[in-house]
Amino acid sequence: MVLTLHRFKLSAGDNYTLHVAQDWQGRVWGRTNCSFNDQGQPKDQGRQCTTGDCGPFLQCKGAGENPATLAEFTLSGANAQSYYDISLVDGYNLPMAIVMLANGDDIPRNSTNPSCVGSIGDLGPSDYDPYTTSSDTHLGTNSSNPLPFGSASASTVSSWCPWDLQVSPPQGPGAGVYPYPDSDVKRPSFNPCFSACAKYNEPAYCCTGKYDGPGKCSSNYYSKAAKDVCPDAYSYPYDDQDSTFSVPEGPGFHVIFCPGGLSTNIIASKK
Repeated sequence: MVLTLHRFKLSAGDNYTLHVAQDWQGRVWGRTNCSFNDQGQPKDQGRQCTTGDCGPFLQCKGAGENPATLAEFTLSGANAQSYYDISLVDGYNLPMAIVMLANGDDIPRNSTNPSCVGSIGDLGPSDYDPYTTSSDTHLGTNSSNPLPFGSASASTVSSWCPWDLQVSPPQGPGAGVYPYPDSDVKRPSFNPCFSACAKYNEPAYCCTGKYDGPGKCSSNYYSKAAKDVCPDAYSYPYDDQDSTFSVPEGPGFHVIFCPGGLSTNIIASKK
């Protein structure tokens, strides 16, 4: 296994190519609202990014802080397969998609390219259709093999993160108390969300201790909310069957931040 930690800045529409070993196993995530100077030096020794932070290091020396949407890869796994997923197990900070690149195969891309759009500012309309003409493409697919999308409404996407797990919950009047549920409270379009495990580190939420096992740990209030908006994403540690993608080993991948549109519902649609 080779784990390589890189850093790079992406503006809208930018690309960055990262070469890894054929047996690479690791994760890709985005840091947001970072404050390094033009020389890549931290402006202070504390937190440099709002989410996905690596402390004072432009070149990360370990995993980023929660919450962070993750693209996870095992490029040379069992049975000569590459395994990958979009994970919200540690929380959510950015919409993300994974697109498998051409590999001389005939695998339909509407079965390999998941997307998670859990931010209202990036969400497409309920009748979103990226294939209005035969030449239109979206995340490596076209009208001949269209992606299946989830059915989460704008209302659901704008308020899916549980009140107690928001990174920056709005401050209430007076004693700081809002009535619950908070359906009348306007939330920001960018609203990062801790997972219940990342926030509270409880065994039942993290599937540890006596809850460590596929028959012992079940979905919790955070993972159910996350699954509603991103059906193809990993939502808790034993969510394998509803979130893991596999293809014959060998292809490369695009990790796309803020892809826009709607979350995919590939795995459920294939059952």
